[in-house]
Amino acid sequence: MRTRPLKRATGANLLGRRILVVEDHRDSREMLETSFRFVGARVLGVSNVAEAQRGIDRFKPDLVVCDLKLPDGTGLDFVVWLRARSRAHAGDVPCIALTGYDRQFPRDRAIGFDAYMLKPVDLAKLCNIASGLIGRAQP
Repeated sequence: MRTRPLKRATGANLLGRRILVVEDHRDSREMLETSFRFVGARVLGVSNVAEAQRGIDRFKPDLVVCDLKLPDGTGLDFVVWLRARSRAHAGDVPCIALTGYDRQFPRDRAIGFDAYMLKPVDLAKLCNIASGLIGRAQP
């Protein structure tokens, strides 16, 4: 995944926040993990839907960033599973969809996600969106 340089994320307060990154391409996953750690987040990176489902209970994320094309399903499969869970079991965790396949996964099909971004990802924008979603979700 090509990326743009990380600019200072204005207003992004991700310090100590738990972010689950679901991305099957190792380089892309590591880049996302590193970017979120750079702004102080705690990150769990996984590569498929099954690992993401286990990660929800184990890691209890404040936010999920999920690729839409995964080896054992899609990000849409994952978010449908997540939204079917109760609030007490993370059913309301904010989720950001990432895709490089906007024809296969157009914005209007990203139902259940709180935000949608095309690859290559603008990392500063991603951090700002993440911060806003987490802030909106906190009581």
